Amino acid sequence: MTKSLKLRTFFLFVFFLILFSILIGRLVWIQVVNAEKLSLAVERQTTADIIIRPQRGNIYDVNGNILACNVPAADVYASPKYIKDPEKASEELSKYLSISKEALFKVLSKKDLEWTVLERFVPMEKALSIKKLNIPGIYVEDTSMRNYPNGSMLSQVLGFTGVDGYGLYGLEYSLDRYLSGVPGREISLVDREGHKVGIPSKYYKPKEGEDVVLTVDSVIQAYTERAIKKAYEKYKPEDGITAIVMNPKTGEILAMANLPDFDPNDPQKVPSQEYWANPAVSSIYEPGSVFKVITAAAALDSAVVTPEEQFFDPGYYVVSGKKIRSWTVLGNITFSQAIEKSSDTVFIQVAERLGLDTFYKYIQAFGFGAPTGIELPGEASGMILPKDKVYPVDFATMSFGQGIAVTPIQMITAFSAVINGGDLMYPHIVKYIKSEGKIVKEFKPQVVRQVISKETSDTLRYILEKTVTEGTGQLAQVPGYRVGGKTGTTENYQKGKYTASFAGFAPVENPKIAVLVIVKNPTQGGHMGGEVAAPIAQEILKDTLTYYEAVRK
Repeated sequence: MTKSLKLRTFFLFVFFLILFSILIGRLVWIQVVNAEKLSLAVERQTTADIIIRPQRGNIYDVNGNILACNVPAADVYASPKYIKDPEKASEELSKYLSISKEALFKVLSKKDLEWTVLERFVPMEKALSIKKLNIPGIYVEDTSMRNYPNGSMLSQVLGFTGVDGYGLYGLEYSLDRYLSGVPGREISLVDREGHKVGIPSKYYKPKEGEDVVLTVDSVIQAYTERAIKKAYEKYKPEDGITAIVMNPKTGEILAMANLPDFDPNDPQKVPSQEYWANPAVSSIYEPGSVFKVITAAAALDSAVVTPEEQFFDPGYYVVSGKKIRSWTVLGNITFSQAIEKSSDTVFIQVAERLGLDTFYKYIQAFGFGAPTGIELPGEASGMILPKDKVYPVDFATMSFGQGIAVTPIQMITAFSAVINGGDLMYPHIVKYIKSEGKIVKEFKPQVVRQVISKETSDTLRYILEKTVTEGTGQLAQVPGYRVGGKTGTTENYQKGKYTASFAGFAPVENPKIAVLVIVKNPTQGGHMGGEVAAPIAQEILKDTLTYYEAVRK
């Protein structure tokens, strides 16, 4: 190697050594000397895209009383990488969160975990206590939580919301599109601990949820719930009690109650999730003799029988060689008396005259076999045999309400059509939706169809009054008022298991209230509709009529 080549090689080596030294020096400057300052500068330029949850709309009763609202609360978050003493933090936080110390420690010890939600909707009192702890890496974000000030009242109707604030059951679910509103959005710079820095670069205001006003009257709801609670203790029904109060002329639900129920403020505290469902719309049952009102309406409207026509009831009737026994022997009676005394035998004969085709035309016109369309979720359709699968014995038992399954909401809606002049109304529980104090959607009374004539309806109202004054529904009488109704007793498919029911209305001359009570499998105190369900309806009718009189004054 020549001297000049060696010299050039040496200078190149020195050049690259100096260059390398400069690079090393710069790296040391950036990563060691000025690391904190530059890190903060970078972190300050980190943006956070924050979803702003809107305020959920309130739910009110017809008189403006709050049934569901929002109360201040907070969401608690953690950034474990900033928590210096996970054990101490876990011990302190476990005093205020519904999470064990051990579970908290497991989460807070994960140093590679950037961000996690510890608990949502923490009551404000506890949230303030957490804030006072001032634990680095623990953040408390103000929000609101759903609250039901009346506890279990109307629980299966209202339903409840989930941890994300959206409706899961009841009206909270079916009306979520109105109640939930539209989330907003905020884009902001945040520091290394996730705190917002400066003014948001973009801000989209959330659209608050709309308020819902129901047709339910809290006073009548309270009367109804009180009546069925007393009955629940008295009769100890294995499968609960359902009661619905309706304005028969408009289809408006004034009260809807079931037992057992639950507290929507703590919905998980139930033996089974079945408690969350609303049997008034989702369960089906054999209506028994209450359904005779439908058969009678069809027969009178079709003119195949008259109220005073004479029949003989020997306590049984033979259909296709099979003896179908009635619950009692009534002898010579008129058709009106057959309704009052609930004669199965007479109703089989009248149904034969009516014919299967006409019978099916009426039960479908009354709305059986299809959902009513009420605003509540989970509505069942009921169960009606296909007409081509109905044998004579099936037809005979269907005439007095066995071999057919209906929902309580179907039954009271059809019963209301019988007594209101003949119009089948859409049942509804929502009166209107409002936003910023203005009505944006109104649910007005709506006629589905006219099912029977006004003359037939008038006739049946007075026959049903005699059912209460002289027949099986005498325990439904309310002093000072004319009450009509029909009892029902169905022996279920287990011996000794019964469904007792009663559908009633008042006043007879101008019906303002219709009530349906269903007691499933009472275990003590009786099992007949007239002795078990009628007294419950009587109490609801009496209290509601008295309330209406007081309001008018």
